Amino acid sequence: MPFKSWDVCKIYVDTPMTEYRLAKPDELETLKAFLFHHGANFWNNLPQEGVDNEFSLVAAEQASALVAYSEEQPVGLGIFYHPQALPNHYLKFSQGRPAIYIAEVVVHQDHGGQGIGTSLLKDIIQRAALLGAEILLVDRHTENAESAGMMRKAGFTELSTFIDLGRRDFGNRSTTVLYFDLI
Repeated sequence: MPFKSWDVCKIYVDTPMTEYRLAKPDELETLKAFLFHHGANFWNNLPQEGVDNEFSLVAAEQASALVAYSEEQPVGLGIFYHPQALPNHYLKFSQGRPAIYIAEVVVHQDHGGQGIGTSLLKDIIQRAALLGAEILLVDRHTENAESAGMMRKAGFTELSTFIDLGRRDFGNRSTTVLYFDLI
């Protein structure tokens, strides 16, 4: 069952002075700009069409955008697809169970290392059962040590690593898929 409103579930994870909540529809364009500004680096593949599709899914309530705010400014963003919108290429990793795919976790460049990314992941984990999920999936460039640490701290376990020439232009050009089991 998708979230019908940003007020359905307000879960706050312990990060000093940071509030976590679902994005409101009128914030989506600002958050898209945030994603491009703070998420663009050689580890991340952020094609305009793909990001536009993600935000279309959020607007259609098939995905959610979770925002971390500090002093009313966004400092982190997580975008996660609801089980009915799981991308086809992740079906094999879901083991036939309802799954949430976490597509983006981005932290403001001035707020890295403060646990915001890990807190976004933990918040999404808490929300997952309300969407009927049994497993959460996330991926990263295999060599992205910062993402690896964030995902490990949130409790994710590596599931598969593969060469991903379509998405990875840097380093070993590999993707690692991780999972978090809810049951």
